Amino acid sequence: MPIAFRTRGDVSILELQGEFTLDQGGLAQALDLRGQKLSNLGQALGRLLDQGSRKIVLDLAGVSFLDSAGIGELIAWKKRTVERGGDIRLLHPVGRVRDLLDMLSLTKILRVFDDEAAAVASFDR
Repeated sequence: MPIAFRTRGDVSILELQGEFTLDQGGLAQALDLRGQKLSNLGQALGRLLDQGSRKIVLDLAGVSFLDSAGIGELIAWKKRTVERGGDIRLLHPVGRVRDLLDMLSLTKILRVFDDEAAAVASFDR
């Protein structure tokens, strides 16, 4: 999974790209359509938490599809981050990804923003 990383003040922003779904072979390992493991996201988030980052924004503008494996990863990492005194925000979910988040009422669990400055500022409230 292609992940670009940058910071804005004390907020870590990860830009994600791809279509996140299970492999067609029915394997339990979640893969994107390029065959890259969704665990790459977990590794990136784990490193951030180990380095002391507690304010994390996941920019989903480049994500065109998200299935139950991807949703499970987002919820699991939200929980792990909160347990370590931090939080995760979602930024720019579009199209089917946004529709899915709304349909499943995940916006009650995962705070969603369309503006990066607002997402970053939300940690100070």
